[in-house]
This record gives sequence, structure tokens and C-alpha cells, in this order.
Amino acid sequence: MRITGYESNQTILIEVGQRIKDIRIAMNYTQTEMSERSGVALSTISRIEHGESVNVENILNVLRVLDVLENLELILPEQTVKPTDMADKKSRRLRASKKRNEAASSQWVWGEDET
Repeated sequence: MRITGYESNQTILIEVGQRIKDIRIAMNYTQTEMSERSGVALSTISRIEHGESVNVENILNVLRVLDVLENLELILPEQTVKPTDMADKKSRRLRASKKRNEAASSQWVWGEDET
């Protein structure tokens, strides 16, 4: 199944768990071996593979053992300063700002023109 982002969280957890299981089996690790190598409880390994909600730290430990942790870079790339921002000499943004109401700003009039 391809994850498009329109699936429910539960559906995505099930798919991620199945992919982790498939990689584990391809690497010829039993759940017990995975538990020992990752430091994650055997019951938690089972919960991950069945698509149940678990602590993110446990998933990171499992992904590290499966040697796929670096793939997170593909889905969560580091945000860098854009060349256009460098040209404008802007620094990296540290927080988001509220959306400006464009309709309100286009209705501006001089004080004497107000009715």
C-alpha cells in the first residue's frame, strides 16, 4: 500500500508496522532478536508490527537496528535558508507568523475618506 497522507492514523500505523516486520524478516531477525538488539520489549515489537500506538523512541530504536533510520531525512529534511532569503539578507525563521487578512488591508482608506 502506498501512503498518500489521506489515510487514517490507524491505517498508517498498520502499514508502517507491516513494513518494519517485512524488513525484520528480510534481515532474518526474529522478534526476540529484534528486542535484544534494539532494547525494546518483545511485547512492544509485537505492538509495533500490529500497528498499535507506541512510543516514538521505541520506533527509532527499531529503525536503527533495521538500518533505515537515516531514511527519516527523506521525510523530514532539515530546513535551510533559501537562496532568495540570503539575497534579501534574511536570517532563518524561528517561528511562524499569523496569516495576514488580505481583504482588510486592501480596504484601507485615508482618514478623511472614511464614512
